[in-house]
Parts: sequence; C-alpha cells; structure tokens
Amino acid sequence: MNIRALMLAGLLGSTIFVGAALAADTSNVPLVTAAKQGDRDAVRSLLNGIPQKVIAGPEGTAALVWAASRNDLEMADLLLRAGADVKAANEFGATPLYAAAVGAEAPMTVKLLAAGADANTALLSGETALMQAARRGNLEAVRALLANKADPNAQDARGGQTALMWAVSQGQSAVVDELLRGGAKVDAGAKSGFTALMFAAQKGAVDSARILLRAGADPNQPQKGTAFTPLLIASAMVHTQFVDLMLDNGAKPDAVDWRGYTALGLVVRDSHYGLDLARKDQIVTVVKALLAHGANPNFRLKQPKALTVIEVSLDGATPLLLAAEVNNTGAVKALLDAGADPHITTEYGTTALTLAAGAGTDEQRPRPPEERALAIETAKLLVERGVDIHAVGQFGWTALHAAAYQGLTDVIQLLVSKGANVNEMDAFGQTPLSIALAVLTQDIGHRRLQIPRRYRQEVADLLLKLGATPLDKSGVVVVLQRTGDEELGREVAQE
Repeated sequence: MNIRALMLAGLLGSTIFVGAALAADTSNVPLVTAAKQGDRDAVRSLLNGIPQKVIAGPEGTAALVWAASRNDLEMADLLLRAGADVKAANEFGATPLYAAAVGAEAPMTVKLLAAGADANTALLSGETALMQAARRGNLEAVRALLANKADPNAQDARGGQTALMWAVSQGQSAVVDELLRGGAKVDAGAKSGFTALMFAAQKGAVDSARILLRAGADPNQPQKGTAFTPLLIASAMVHTQFVDLMLDNGAKPDAVDWRGYTALGLVVRDSHYGLDLARKDQIVTVVKALLAHGANPNFRLKQPKALTVIEVSLDGATPLLLAAEVNNTGAVKALLDAGADPHITTEYGTTALTLAAGAGTDEQRPRPPEERALAIETAKLLVERGVDIHAVGQFGWTALHAAAYQGLTDVIQLLVSKGANVNEMDAFGQTPLSIALAVLTQDIGHRRLQIPRRYRQEVADLLLKLGATPLDKSGVVVVLQRTGDEELGREVAQE
C-alpha cells in the first residue's frame, strides 16, 4: 500500500514557460529574433524601419515578452517607447508582465506595471503573473502586483489553485505572509479540495503553516471526498515537526479519512521506510506525538475492502496490527507502552503476531537479512506481551503458517519453542511443512494469492527436525508438488 500515492496527483498543474509559448511567434521575424538573442543594437536598428502599427501588433508583443523574460530593462524601454503594447498577449495568453514574473528580479515587473500592464491578465490555462511570482519567491514582484490590484484569489483553470497555494508548495513563506496581508483567502480550496494548509502538510512546510495558522487556517478542515485533514496528510508523509505543529494547534488526533484510517493507522503502515533507520525513528516520533495528544491506540479500522497484497483482510485492525504487518518494531513497542491491546485481532481473527510473521506479505518478494531480523524482533516482542501463538485467523492460518510461507526460520523456532503446533492444518488443508515444500493441496483450489510458490528445503528440514510429520503421513491431500522453482509435473492420486 502506497500511502503517498493516495495523497495527491501533483502539487501544481503544468506551467507553460515563456520560451515554449513563443515558439510560433519567433520564427523568421527579425525583431523578435533580435530580442530573443538579446541584441539591443539590432532591436534599435530594426525599430527605426518598422511601422508603428507593426510594433504595436504581435511582433512587438513577442519582442517585449522576450525582453521581459531576459530582464533586459533597456530593451524593454526601447520597445515601449516605440509603441509596443504592454497589455497585449500572445496566442497562449502570455503577456510581458507574465514573462517578467517568471524571472527572479522585480524591476522589470515594476517597470511594466508603471507602463500600464494589467496585473490580472492570465494565460489560457488561467495562470497569472502573481502565481508565477509567488512560486518563484519573488517577494518584491508580489508586492508590486498586489499594489496594482492583482487578484490574490484568482485560480488557475486546471487545478483551481491560487497564488497562495503556489507559494506554499514551493516553500516561499515570506510570499505566503505577503499574500495573506494582501487579501488571500486562507482556507480557500482548489478543485481537489486541497487548501494551502494541506499543501503545506504534504510538503512539511512548517514555516508557511505557522503563518497560515496565525491567519486563521483551520487545522481540522477535511478535503472533500477523501476527508484528509492536514494532520492526516502530514502523518502519512511522516513530517514530524508539522505533526507537532498541528497537534499543538488543536488538530484532532483521531480524525478519520474516507477509508477509515486515523493518523496513527496511516503513519505506522508506512512500508517505504525499508531499512532506513532515520525514517523508522521519525515514524516512532510521530506515533508518540499522536499518542501524547490523546490518539486512541486501539482504534479499529472499519473497512471491509482493506486488504494486504495477498488479500489478508485488515478490517478491524488496530494501529498495532498495522504496524506489525510491516514489522515496524519501534512503533509496535510505542503502541504497546501506550496501552495498545495486543489481544485485539482483525474481524477474521488474524493477530498482530501472525501479521508480523508475514501473513500479509508477498512471499515472492525477497526479504533481506536485515528485514528478516525485524520480523523476529517484532515477533519476540509480541510473544512477550502475551499474543496467543495458537490463535487461528483468516484462512485458518496461525503465525507458524505465515512464517512458513515467508521462510522465517528464526520465527519458526521461536513459535515452536513456545508450544506452537508444528502440524497445524489451515483451512486449505496445508501444514507448515507442505507450505515450505510448495505443495498444491486439494482444498486450496483457485486461491491464487494464497498458493505457496517458494520451495524452501531449509525450512522443511527445520520443521522435520522440530517434529513435523512427514508429508506422506500428514494427511495432506497433495494435488501437485514442486521442487526448486520447477513443477515436477506429476499428479498425486486423491484419496
């Protein structure tokens, strides 16, 4: 499950850059070519031989846009004095003012505004000069545009995003402050329902968020459709400081998104931390912060469609179960220490121990030694806290069945040492030994995702050593047996 993929498709819509927008205008037009190349002498010479109406038309506009994009104040003066129309736009809606806003300097913006440029002319996509200046962090240009009545709440056509959202998404906190002072609506939503504070949450933009909160941003405003709040977003993205800021400003720790996940459920299910110790520590930090602010460690997910990659249901799972599934040992410990009940199972009876042993994990995915070590560490912790090693959950699986699927020999030894039944049959008529031998049983039928696919001789040898009944005496009804990665191709008579 990729939580990040559920957050947003992207921060900002596609931007038409001035160079690309002018491609059609610049072909074979000497004045425009000279302006594009920054050749002032050529521009000055050409202006003396071109009729004023031509300079005031598309050619003069294109040349002025290029002068603005190059921040060439002298060339802009030449063109303006010759009659170039400061308010005109090319076929994409790009004006000289928009081109100036793309740059990092403010003087060109100030000059064009003084010459009568319209601060609110937008591209065909709805993007304004103010949006570009905000995105680039050009504070002086933003001030000049606002002073000339640029609309701080204009929205682009594609995403419905405002200059405030553009500034937040790029971490331009000084511009955020200026836009709010200039009348930007702090809780306005884009077409997606994302507010500026939500954009800040996705980026972990703490400085911008502080400014937004001081201006009255609602930390509990949900996104339409998903019910994501800034806290849910920041937790899913593991932005520790942002989570602290939201909680300290009244964010509800148990707000629920459209799928039934709380912030605790989202952060502990982060499966992208891999073996990144820093990220694992950050996850635990977020967990502890949420718990310290009253998040319920036993909140149960009510989502029948919540499934792992091999379709183990997570309906009814608590944050502890979700953390165990990805072997987030630090989060498991933090939750247990805060009062998480280790005995709560999913609606189908699957325990945290069974999930820690790999019940929800694709068995085909190679698990490096470091990840296997996390599994045994998590399993030991759960056993110490009293999770029932004999519990039978979905598909009739115990933790031992899950460990056999994953080839986790350390976990198998731990479970058997604590009394796990090495010959336990699951709902498909499989024993841990038959799973290790990649046997296809009669009862597993067409349950493709639950069919064992990895032949694990070392696991089979361990199980036999620990007392497993040999396959031919176990009562397992074998339809097909594999060795290595190849099928033997022999059918076994069914009794």
